[in-house]
Amino acid sequence: MSRAFKNCSNLMVTGASRGLGLQIVESLVTGGFSPGKIIATARDPDGAKELQRLADEYQNIHIIKLDVISQESIERAASEVEQLVQEEGLNCLINNAGINVVANLETVTADKMLENFHTNSVAPLMITKAMLPLLKRAAAKGTGMGIHRAAVINMTSLLGSVELYWGDRANTFKWYPYRTSKSCTWKTDMVFFPTLILSFGEIQLLFSEEVEYSILSISAVLFLIAFCLLTWLIYRYCARFPVLQTADGPSAKSGGFQYATQTQNSKTEVHYEELSHRVSPGTSCTNLGSSLDQDSMAAILDVEEDHIQGSLRFSLFYDQLQSRLVVTVLDAQDLAVRDFSHSVDPFVWVRLIWAESEDEEQCPLHSVLDEWQTRLVKKSSCPVFGDQFSCSLAEEEVSRVTVRFEVRDFDKYSRHGILGEARVPLNSLKMSYPLELRQDLQVPKKDMVGEALLSLKYLPTSQRLEVGVLKIRTVCHSNKTERAIYARISIICNQCKLRHQRTTQKMCWEVTVFNEVLTFVLPDQHIRECSIIVSVFELQPSKKSSKRLIGNIHLKKDKSSENEHWKLMMQSLRQPIAKWHLILI
Repeated sequence: MSRAFKNCSNLMVTGASRGLGLQIVESLVTGGFSPGKIIATARDPDGAKELQRLADEYQNIHIIKLDVISQESIERAASEVEQLVQEEGLNCLINNAGINVVANLETVTADKMLENFHTNSVAPLMITKAMLPLLKRAAAKGTGMGIHRAAVINMTSLLGSVELYWGDRANTFKWYPYRTSKSCTWKTDMVFFPTLILSFGEIQLLFSEEVEYSILSISAVLFLIAFCLLTWLIYRYCARFPVLQTADGPSAKSGGFQYATQTQNSKTEVHYEELSHRVSPGTSCTNLGSSLDQDSMAAILDVEEDHIQGSLRFSLFYDQLQSRLVVTVLDAQDLAVRDFSHSVDPFVWVRLIWAESEDEEQCPLHSVLDEWQTRLVKKSSCPVFGDQFSCSLAEEEVSRVTVRFEVRDFDKYSRHGILGEARVPLNSLKMSYPLELRQDLQVPKKDMVGEALLSLKYLPTSQRLEVGVLKIRTVCHSNKTERAIYARISIICNQCKLRHQRTTQKMCWEVTVFNEVLTFVLPDQHIRECSIIVSVFELQPSKKSSKRLIGNIHLKKDKSSENEHWKLMMQSLRQPIAKWHLILI
């Protein structure tokens, strides 16, 4: 007996004086999921002793008289049911009443057939018709489908099955009137929720052969088109390459920390000892600068040098009276057209890059003072922009600023293509009046904006990858207000983001200590060929929507190359390996 009946306010069972009907009533009231009112009908209520006993014991059982082959009795019973249910209506009607007239092929008569049909087939329809207004009244009070609103359940029997009583079994049960009447309502599941199951071969189309063959031909053509489209999409998906490549910073010892107990949100604290001296203010820049060459700083994006073409025209002006730098992006010429779209929708991303030290060889770290974006010009290889931006800048700091113009091709999914860049150091320019320049676009390069101490650990048995964010060092310009930073870890496979998590938010210092571990559960095939992108963001707690990307770290593993840190992790399974990495933008 389904517990769904508990949601019924009112339920009616016909033929409840004995047999299956009586069992239904008893199961409902004793099963712990009884409806509000159970209306049990019987042709002779006074003779239904067991039903009377249940009604005396359970107050929600109401017995009414119903002769299912009498239309007058059906209408009178409907009136009594309405008085019982009132405005609630009737949620469920179980047409259980039936008779069995035994007759074989030799003894069957028309009267016996009609008697069985009237009781077993016609009567359930007439009772349902009489109770339909009450069923509609209950259905109007709820949503969805089910007996919590309204339902009619017609009881049947396996004897009504033609399939199950074929051949030798047909000789055992020669009850022609009963079996024929029950076949009117027979389904594969006979209890309460009958369902109709049709095999594919049983479905016949009511069309001519010509129409059927035409439909079949059209279906085959549509299938081939869909298959070709799917094949092309799979090819495009597999042909894509990772977008970013970044260089690693200096390595660090991995034996100076250990992991604490894992918490529910997959973040754990990390204790460290020997790694602290690596980020001290006096040594970090020196170590960083001495360990990198120019090639490692040139993080080429998804463009090759022979695909870079065109030029960008802009003007620079420094207003000494207001201590403001004014940058105007004027236009671009002969931009490259990307192969897949055969067009270009360009815009320019402008960044003011401030060097922490005038001697960049001594300390090559930078900070983004400000950044802007021009308007988008659609379908033009020679766009005209005319966008002007400005920011406050002390005169003594102008020499430490480089203006970086990054020309991009718009993509609606924010995977913008890089068409090239132009960058201008301001230390050698005279900008007391507007200075107009035109530069050929060059291969984009990354700027180092910080460094991070990361740890990696892989547990092959549980297929867990643990990425620890231990410390982050960033450069902050003196005119910036109080800020907070956090890191977001993204696991990328075939340019699809599989997982991502973020650290807690920390107030930013020259060296910000996180000591957090983020755990990712990944299948082995993903661990073998995936990338880890660590994105560092800053925000001002006093402002809403002030999030800004500081830079990224890209740990890469694919068929063609393997990051050194990744290689160390895979060589030392189950052991955390720590290493310094550059944060690039």
